Amino acid sequence: MMLFILACTGNKDTGTMIEVESDSAVDVESYDLSLDVMMNHLESLQSIATDNSNNRSVGSSGGSLTRAYIASELEGLGYEVTTQPVPISYFRENRDAILTVTVNDQQLNTSTFVYSASGIATSVVEGVDLQLPPGSSANSSTSGCEELDFENFTAGNIALIQRGTCNFSIKAVNAQNAGAAGVIIFNEGQSGRTEVVEGMLDENGSTIPVVGVSFASGDFLSTHEGEVTIDVDAELITLETENIFAELPESETDSVVLIGAHLDSVVAGPGINDNGSGSSMLLAMAQWLVENPLSMDHNVRFAWWSAEEIGLIGSQYYVDNATNLNEIQYYLNFDMVASPNYVPFIYDGNGDQFGLQGPSGSAQIEETFEAHFSERGLPFTGTPFDGRSDYGPFVEVGIASGGLFTGAESIKSESEKTLYGGTSGVAYDACYHQACDTIENVNTQALQEMGNAALNVTIELAKGTRIRPATQHSSIQFDYQGEWLKR
Repeated sequence: MMLFILACTGNKDTGTMIEVESDSAVDVESYDLSLDVMMNHLESLQSIATDNSNNRSVGSSGGSLTRAYIASELEGLGYEVTTQPVPISYFRENRDAILTVTVNDQQLNTSTFVYSASGIATSVVEGVDLQLPPGSSANSSTSGCEELDFENFTAGNIALIQRGTCNFSIKAVNAQNAGAAGVIIFNEGQSGRTEVVEGMLDENGSTIPVVGVSFASGDFLSTHEGEVTIDVDAELITLETENIFAELPESETDSVVLIGAHLDSVVAGPGINDNGSGSSMLLAMAQWLVENPLSMDHNVRFAWWSAEEIGLIGSQYYVDNATNLNEIQYYLNFDMVASPNYVPFIYDGNGDQFGLQGPSGSAQIEETFEAHFSERGLPFTGTPFDGRSDYGPFVEVGIASGGLFTGAESIKSESEKTLYGGTSGVAYDACYHQACDTIENVNTQALQEMGNAALNVTIELAKGTRIRPATQHSSIQFDYQGEWLKR
């Protein structure tokens, strides 16, 4: 697998359908977001991509022009616009990693960990606190999570470590400190955890090559007595991008509802659904609030995150460095809200569908979205928090989170077709992360429905009286950081 890390959020599509009869709609106060305004912004983003190598990725001219366009539009509306510089260690793999069993030159399927050091390591493989056969449940293994796991490790050997429990970065650092020449991390072995591990270290990276393999390859290497060779050719390039924030100047309270969407595309295409749709929705909401001033208990603060497509870098940097997180009553995330074969997904804040409950207040976000759809006779479905979009960093620090999503590369089922329309057996967005994610890829009905829901729920939450506790902690630790596994 050749890695050029400007690609993002993997399979974000999981849902449980909730059917709502059409006669359940009731008369409620409701606001409509202008589809024309959203589409005009999407046309502008398409033009930027068309004129700049067909993408708006971080580090590209299209990415820079996207940020300039968003800031200019907001300033024209009278918003106070601030930017946050975000330094990026841009990881580029120059060729696929190679893992060779020396005794017979057999090559095993492998992948380079993002932020792995470049280099060649040849040595004997030494297993570290392996659990073979694997435990009955995920994260049974603690292989490599403690320094004591390496107490008897032979310096100069290649550490064979099993996925499980702690972040890959911890495993790699412990192996590095124990004198390992390289690290091979294999999948844990339970159902759904057997394929080649495609993972990410933190941005501090490693000083030794780190690669991932399948459970079967790890099991084989655990009893292999000969040498193996790891060969990684990769580099880090330092870039700087920006997050963009906007708030009306007459705001009188520090208590905010934060609304976010990522502004970058992948290198492969213009990213008009992913995530021009979310970015344009926020711009249209910003305009609506100027044209229709309302009295609200919490300010609405808009955020456009950069570098989501390479691992939620912009939102993670904000959360890691912000001194005002306690101002945030709710965080709402909008990523891919106009998929052509769409399903209206609401993040499962109360955990009743997927078993992972969001921080305090997340259930209220979910229930407010559900009420919006129910009151209008529209069906909806849940989707789990899994760390694959910019809500992840907020959930992990205990901030109430939620939002909308309309599907990526997963396939629409026959039952979903019956409930939501569209075409079964086809991806929600067949152009996900491809050159064909153009203005022609946008489902305007989805965009209108999601835009209306985003606007009305934001207003309702901003009119509420919830005050977030001054200190709050979350026990949630996601397996993913964007597309990439981190544990």
